[in-house]
Amino acid sequence: MFSIKSFDNASSYYEQAHHLWEAAETRNNLILGLSLRLKSNLHAYGEAMPFMAVVRDESGKISASALMTPPFALIVQSEPLNKPALEALADFLIEKGFRLPGVNGIDEVSDCFAQIWQEKTGQLARRIVNTRAYELWQVLPIDYPAGRMKIAEESDAQIAADMHNAMAEEVILGPHRLSTAESELENIRLKRTFFWVEGGKLVSITIANRPQIKSICVGGVYTPPRYRRKGYARALVAEVSKELLARGYELTNLFTDLSNPTSNKIYQEIGYQPVCDYHQYEFVDQV
Repeated sequence: MFSIKSFDNASSYYEQAHHLWEAAETRNNLILGLSLRLKSNLHAYGEAMPFMAVVRDESGKISASALMTPPFALIVQSEPLNKPALEALADFLIEKGFRLPGVNGIDEVSDCFAQIWQEKTGQLARRIVNTRAYELWQVLPIDYPAGRMKIAEESDAQIAADMHNAMAEEVILGPHRLSTAESELENIRLKRTFFWVEGGKLVSITIANRPQIKSICVGGVYTPPRYRRKGYARALVAEVSKELLARGYELTNLFTDLSNPTSNKIYQEIGYQPVCDYHQYEFVDQV
C-alpha cells in the first residue's frame, strides 16, 4: 500500500525529496535543478501551479518522486525502479483528473510509467525524444576555430531570443515557450548566456541553467545553419564549461539528443562522459 503526498510549497517538497537526487546530480539533474528553481520562484516556468509529489510505502520510505511544470511533461524518478509505486502515482493523478501531456525521466522509469499510463487511460504513449545525460569534471584540450567566447550583455537579449526560437522550431518536439528579449534578460544578468563571436558576428549560443548543488547544466546550444561545420559549438561549450568550473562548480552536465550523432561526438571530445539515458513520451488520445 502506497500513499501520495502532493505539495503546494516547493521548499517543503525539496526538503522531503532532495536526498533522493543529490547523490547522483547528473542522473537527476532535471528534477533536482527544477526543484531548486521552484524554491526561489514557484512560477518560474509559468503561472500554472507546478505538481510536486512523493510516493511513500507502508514504512514511510519514499519510493518515487514526481514534478511537473505545465505544459511540460511529468518528470518521474524512482531508484531503484518501483513499479507499484508508479502505479499508485498514476492512480492518484487519474483520480485527481490530471491529463498529462507526457512523461520524461531516466529511461527505465519513464518507460515503465508510460506503459502504466497507457494501460490505465487508453491513451497512446508515444516516445518522441531519446536523450543522453553527460557530465564533465575537466575540459580536454581541443583545436579551436577562429573567434572567441563572449558573455552576453543586455543589449544581446533580442538576438539570444531569436536564436533560441530558431532552435526550438528546428529541434524541439513537444511544448515549448516562445523566447523574448525580456525572458532572456534574467539569464543574461546572471552572466549565464554565452556566444561564440567570429568576425564581429554572433555565430553560436549556449546557456548555463538549472544550477544544482555542485553542478550546473549547459543547454540551449545552437548554431544557425549558415555557420555550421566550423567547430563553433564545440569550442563554445568547451570554453563555457571551463568558465563554469572556474566559477566554483565541481562539474557541468548536459543533455544530447541521441538522434544527433554529431553533438554526442563533439561533447565527448571536450571531456563529457555519458551517465544515463532519458526517454520522453507524449500521451495522445487514440482515435
